[in-house]
Amino acid sequence: MTRHRSGTVSLSTIVLLVVAFACAALLGGRVYARSAPDRLATALVRDLGGQRVALVPKGQPTVVMVSSRTCPWCKKALADFGRMANGRPIPGLTLFTLEGAADGVPMLEREKLHGARFVGPAGTREEAERLFTYPGTPTFIAFDRNGRVVHTIPGYPVQPELARLFAVMVREADVP
Repeated sequence: MTRHRSGTVSLSTIVLLVVAFACAALLGGRVYARSAPDRLATALVRDLGGQRVALVPKGQPTVVMVSSRTCPWCKKALADFGRMANGRPIPGLTLFTLEGAADGVPMLEREKLHGARFVGPAGTREEAERLFTYPGTPTFIAFDRNGRVVHTIPGYPVQPELARLFAVMVREADVP
C-alpha cells in the first residue's frame, strides 16, 4: 500500500481496494436463479410424456418450484400449499423435480394438490443445477406473464411469502 508521509493510505489505494472487493463479490457470489433470467423462461425441460417443453408457459404468471423427492422442506412447503388449496387446482405451479417429472406426481398427490405442471431436467441433474444456479431445494422462482423472473426465494419461505406464491399458483395474482 502506498502511504503518505503522514502515515495515511492514499485515496487511489482505497479506490483500488474497493474495486477489487466489488469484483470479487460479483465473481465469487452466487446469484440465485439469474444464470440468465431470459434463458430460464425459454429453457427446455421434460414433461411427464418425456417431451421437451418450455419451463414457463407463455402468457401466464407461473411459480416454478425446484424440488427433490428427498427434500423435507419441499414436502413441508407442498403440505402448506395443500392446506391453502383445500381442493382447489393450482394451475400456476410448475413443479420441477430434479429426479424427473414423474417423481413429482406422488409428492403432489400426497398433499391432494392437482392442476400443476410436472417437469424435470432435459439433461443431467448437474445441467439443471447449472441452469438455475440454485443453492438447494426448495427454490421458488416467480415469472410474470412475459416470462421475466420477478421474485426468487431460495429455501423454505416464511408464511407471508408462501401466501403470496400461492396467490399466483391459483391465478389470484400476477406476481407475488
